[in-house]
Amino acid sequence: MKRDVLENSFVEQYYSQAQHIIPQENQKNDPKYEEKIELIKECQEIAGTDLSTKPPLNIAIIGLPGGGKSSLLNTIFASFSTSCWEDIVQFGSFGTLGKQFTTRFKSFPKDVYYKPTDAYLMPTFLDMTGFEDEDSAKTLALLELVFAGRIREEEELTSAKSSGFNYFIRKGVCHRPVDRIIVVCTSNPDDNLPPSFFNAVWKAKKKHREIPVYGVMTFRDKYPPNNERVKFKIQEFRKHLALPQHRFAHIINYCDDIDSEGVHTTTTIPSLDVPVLQLMKQVLKTRKDDPTFPTEKLVNNRDILSMLAFIFAVLAFIYVLLISNS
Repeated sequence: MKRDVLENSFVEQYYSQAQHIIPQENQKNDPKYEEKIELIKECQEIAGTDLSTKPPLNIAIIGLPGGGKSSLLNTIFASFSTSCWEDIVQFGSFGTLGKQFTTRFKSFPKDVYYKPTDAYLMPTFLDMTGFEDEDSAKTLALLELVFAGRIREEEELTSAKSSGFNYFIRKGVCHRPVDRIIVVCTSNPDDNLPPSFFNAVWKAKKKHREIPVYGVMTFRDKYPPNNERVKFKIQEFRKHLALPQHRFAHIINYCDDIDSEGVHTTTTIPSLDVPVLQLMKQVLKTRKDDPTFPTEKLVNNRDILSMLAFIFAVLAFIYVLLISNS
């Protein structure tokens, strides 16, 4: 029997088996608390420590306005926390005015969202304004700027777009190139998918090197996959981005609809965190083309410096001999 396109061994099965999510004032009373702690440990081990030869991963969160990018970031940050959910990335999903708070490029390194003061190389997340559904040369150039690490911190992407064609001569690089891409999209069946934008992402991510792409559909609580229109949208989303099961998740973000009493402002909800951590575990997994610090080059540089020091010492010795014999 052919497997259903919605099945996902890391996330979908969890939701199909989970009972109704009930926020607990003490997160340890949540039935998924122990699993959350174990998943955090697994993610830490995959990320590695600062004793390794690799830098922390750069993960770009991209999508159209209103897709849930900022909410997803706050949910990811909460999933790595054992304290409480925080409004680290301001978002404006409340109401119907469609306000977009994220208008500038901003990076969120470990020390912004990760409270433990340990040596684990937790990733840096890159947030930016939503893109339009277009596959224009300017959109492609702007995506290349982002993926190549040439957008400055707090820069308006609209201003960067004007110089996007000459991204290779831009100065003031603020971060390393992107290592992972997470495309975020609402599962609201009344909102059309942005195929032109997906095509631009696919082109840009292959421009210089292959960057792994992951997909997240949000608002699962409002638009569950047993709805045929939602199911069809998920199928099309995965097809457009060529997403295998382990690179896709349809999740529930922290929101007032899930926790109308605001319990999450003083604690976390492990039952929400576990599916997100299951996805992050896949995102963080090491790949052969992941960046590493140039340790070999450092060794070679040390060798050169040692050789120069030796030559200088020999010349100094000869100079002293010549002076003493004159």
